[in-house]
Amino acid sequence: MLCWQQHRLPPDLLSLLPQLPFVLLPVALLIALFSNHSKELATSLLMLCAYWLIRNYLQAPLQTVPAVQIFYLLSIVLPIIVLILIWLPEHGLRHPQGVAIALLPALSLFMLGQLLVANPSLMAETSQTNIADAIGRIHLSALSAWLCSLAFACALFTAVWQQQMYASSAVGCAIILAITLGWIDVANISAIMFTGLGLLLTINITSGLFHIGFYDELTQIGNRRALLAAAKTAGNQYSLAMIDADHFKKINDRFGHDLGDQALRVIASCISKTGCGAKAFRYGGEEFCLLFKGKNQAEVADCLEQLRQAIANYDMVIRDKQARPAQRAKGEKNRGASRRHSNLRLTVSVGVVDSSAGGSFEQLIKLADRALYRAKAGGRNQLAFA
Repeated sequence: MLCWQQHRLPPDLLSLLPQLPFVLLPVALLIALFSNHSKELATSLLMLCAYWLIRNYLQAPLQTVPAVQIFYLLSIVLPIIVLILIWLPEHGLRHPQGVAIALLPALSLFMLGQLLVANPSLMAETSQTNIADAIGRIHLSALSAWLCSLAFACALFTAVWQQQMYASSAVGCAIILAITLGWIDVANISAIMFTGLGLLLTINITSGLFHIGFYDELTQIGNRRALLAAAKTAGNQYSLAMIDADHFKKINDRFGHDLGDQALRVIASCISKTGCGAKAFRYGGEEFCLLFKGKNQAEVADCLEQLRQAIANYDMVIRDKQARPAQRAKGEKNRGASRRHSNLRLTVSVGVVDSSAGGSFEQLIKLADRALYRAKAGGRNQLAFA
């Protein structure tokens, strides 16, 4: 839309537009660098290099050299690199493989670009054929369009099914590359698209850092930092429930930490479905917290009792690993048919307090903890009110 309406922009802003990617992409690059994300850093560097090549060599007719070779290079190599980055694991910049992932894509693109510029006849005929095979009114050949589509599909799959943080950035990269290269002859198309790409990368990396900072990695609910942030907007009337898994150390000692982690996920899943407008947080270890804004103890008691019963009635099946088939496909085929080794019954104790008790939020947490200890001392698997 901005491309179609750019004639309405003020002249000063229009002249500034080609420089915006050189500002926004380095911002994304720095955030990725400081947050130790090698794949986001690789993408920021790669797109910065690609935009530099576009601004320096693709401001001439595509039929000329080296513009035709640079265009061919970008339309083939960029989607392939995005595809590779999607499937590569995240190592972080403190690992040699992470540093290689971050630097090699942009360095390879830059060196290939300079090689084509230094040798105008290199791949000139192949590049001209690529332009001649363009689909309809766009400049992408069938191969380039297929590669961009494949990168988009793979990125979308990993974003939806595997929920990779990098995948949403890769989806935007695939779309923006296809639009930029497909309509490369439109005035300022690269400046506008790569400005959007810089914003996208910056927002995605920042939101990823927010998720890491405010969500528990194991249970995917809010952590203690998120609880303290939510408390600042709780208002004058709220209730607080501290929830602790009963005999959790015995579960870890008997069944191992893997099953202990699974038990915590089950509890987190149950408490995140609590009604009465509750918001769930993992306070630490096997202790969770529910925050009810605008509710007192009497109003949340039924919801908490239903939660306690739901967890107590949840039947965690522990299967005998020795009875499982060695082949994964056979195991999936026989899902539900393997014999049960034993069942694990989870229970929780709950301590409840509301803001009418007075004091700061930290003091209310202590009161809820005391009520929780009374519930445990009274036999566990019950509610106690401050």
